[in-house]
Amino acid sequence: MTQELEQHDAAALLARPPRTGRLRRGYRTSDVDAFLEHAERAVPVHRLTSAQVRAVGFGTRFGGYDVDATDAALGALEDHLARAERVRALAGGAQRQWAERHAALSAAVHGRLDEPDGERFPRARGLRRGYRPADVDALCALLAEHFAGRAAVGGEDVRAALFRPRRGRRGYREAPVDAFLDRVVELLVAHGA
Repeated sequence: MTQELEQHDAAALLARPPRTGRLRRGYRTSDVDAFLEHAERAVPVHRLTSAQVRAVGFGTRFGGYDVDATDAALGALEDHLARAERVRALAGGAQRQWAERHAALSAAVHGRLDEPDGERFPRARGLRRGYRPADVDALCALLAEHFAGRAAVGGEDVRAALFRPRRGRRGYREAPVDAFLDRVVELLVAHGA
């Protein structure tokens, strides 16, 4: 019964998102369709992980799939898979491995959150684009409040975070910030937040 419910829920999450107007950019439909077709085959046999969903990226084109709707659907699919992964790990006797993985993840996230504002991440180099440190630090402050039990933040909140751009040393490098946020989302969805 649980597996049937899991497959039914996943099927509902794999519906095609709405398209943008012809003059608006959206995700390339062929990219999204290919991923969703793969997911339709992979989810029932547990061959798609929440981490793989989190890492997927698509090209853009005019008249493609709506970006916000697609991202929301992928976030819901990621959350669904993370919950199923946790249930399978805990039911299959892998409690220790699951707990160790998430303890390490939690330590890495908290270590970064404990860093002072303006120094949490390496700075961008040369004229490369980065994220405005004050924006990233504000999200980190909110996350620290969440983990202290004084605020509620979910994976969808972190996924939706936007940071204003800054060039060179005035900005945090994008890749380390993005990798950190991936860890935060993994930690949040694994615990049902």
